Amino acid sequence: MTEFQEDMLFKNISEKDIQTLLEILGKESKTAKIWTKELRLIDPTTFKPDLILELDNENLIIEFQSSVVDDDFSRRAHVYVAITDQKKKNKKEVNLEVMSTAEETKQISYRVNKYNNFRYDVIGFEKYDGDEIIKYIEKKLEDGKKLRQKIVSIYL
Repeated sequence: MTEFQEDMLFKNISEKDIQTLLEILGKESKTAKIWTKELRLIDPTTFKPDLILELDNENLIIEFQSSVVDDDFSRRAHVYVAITDQKKKNKKEVNLEVMSTAEETKQISYRVNKYNNFRYDVIGFEKYDGDEIIKYIEKKLEDGKKLRQKIVSIYL
């Protein structure tokens, strides 16, 4: 279960957190509707997308990774996108973004077969200094000041 601990922080995303998440991903959308959330809190062996959002221009699957993205994950993520694409009730394309605490930002190109590659972005947290964020929060608490809802945005 320890391999899931870092990405467990993201498992309780609510509607009010979505705009901060989109800022980190570098995406803009006036509206964001949560279609589904993963239930790994109940069963960590269940393989379902962590979060699916309907945005203004796309349906976005977000996967939170605390381990290295490999071919097994790429295969599974490709299935997530295919199933979501079949089940969608709109004409927006389905895309995948991975937020990783284990890797730096990069693009993955997974070869599905000799004709098709499945590409998706991995967004790492290399530009965020966790110690600096914690110090900022501790200082605010010590001074009795209110924490802003979008505290991560000070580091964007």
